[in-house]
Amino acid sequence: MALEGKGISAILLFGSRAREDNSRGSDTDLLLISPPGTPQHKSIGHLSMFFYPWEKLMADARDGDLFVCHIAREAKPVFDPLSQLDQLRSQFRLRTSYAREIAHARDLGWFLDRHASALSSNIVVRRMVWCVRTILIARKAERGTPVFAPHELAVSASASAAELLADRHQRRLDAAMRQRFRQYMMEEAESPPLPSEATIDDYRSLFIETGNRVALQTIELCTRTPASDGVY
Repeated sequence: MALEGKGISAILLFGSRAREDNSRGSDTDLLLISPPGTPQHKSIGHLSMFFYPWEKLMADARDGDLFVCHIAREAKPVFDPLSQLDQLRSQFRLRTSYAREIAHARDLGWFLDRHASALSSNIVVRRMVWCVRTILIARKAERGTPVFAPHELAVSASASAAELLADRHQRRLDAAMRQRFRQYMMEEAESPPLPSEATIDDYRSLFIETGNRVALQTIELCTRTPASDGVY
């Protein structure tokens, strides 16, 4: 009841701890259904909290959003007096195409490949894994069989993708991981969206034009974070 008084109507556990396939270094992922406003994400150590308003979650469920798909398929209620998880599940519908999500992940991937040495190593590693997972999840979703567990995604993935998923808890970008990621991007058989000489500002303009929110957040985080922990 105290949580309701603060505007939090439900807390849902998702990710590896909800699936019970967590390992050392796994985050505890929580979705907190919050009052109207802009979705927010906060991390404290290995605790990752996503604050989403109910109206946004319901609209995204009907639109087949992959994040809400993750919640609908795998989340477990920690605090859910209004049975909002069941309501999300009843409203969720997969789309036939996730081409936009795949394109956004590819564009961000090529940006990371080209500019990793100028960015925060920790953020680059996490975003590289995000790109691989997003592409693999989106393709599974297009076939009507979305999965989110890394070991399940790796089953039909390329060797480079499987290795990147296995190294998802790595915190520094080394030459081997960078090479594996470049190989994966080349396997995608898509040309980079911008020429090799394109600057970070050029990519920022592209991401604004295409509405690539995760990529814009990545640039913002990296420009706020010293790059002294870069590639070695």
